[in-house]
Amino acid sequence: MVNCYTKEDYAKAYTELLEIIKYFSKESLEKLPKENIEMYNIEKDRDYNFTYNEELELDEQNVSKLTTILLANLYIQYLASEEERNRIKERDQKELELLEKQKREMYNSNKIFENRKEAIYKYNTEEVSKLKQNENISLSIVKKQNIFTKIIEKIKLKFREK
Repeated sequence: MVNCYTKEDYAKAYTELLEIIKYFSKESLEKLPKENIEMYNIEKDRDYNFTYNEELELDEQNVSKLTTILLANLYIQYLASEEERNRIKERDQKELELLEKQKREMYNSNKIFENRKEAIYKYNTEEVSKLKQNENISLSIVKKQNIFTKIIEKIKLKFREK
């Protein structure tokens, strides 16, 4: 599922991100592009206050999902080793393939038509059972006849009546 974030969401996320970055080591900070940090400072929400607690893990902090995504992207792009990047890429690829497989199974045209047939059959059997329950309904058989057979049938009826 794709989330759409507003400018305000990004502003708060940048504020949280800048607070978290303060606790990075000097070596890690040097790996981050200065332009990104400057952009975060310009775009951050100045009215939003966020404090990072070093004693708690990141997932225990009250950070937005967008902040977590931005932080993960920074890590993957600038801080992770080549081996870690490859491992993350492989894991993401496997997750994507699994999601695609689930989508294919969910939207499989054969299953969709089978489900539709089952629904129609169920509907028809329910209708028949309703008709059987209602004793006042009589079913009549309609025969297709051409004009000559109709005339002959009427003549036969006349003779039977006499």
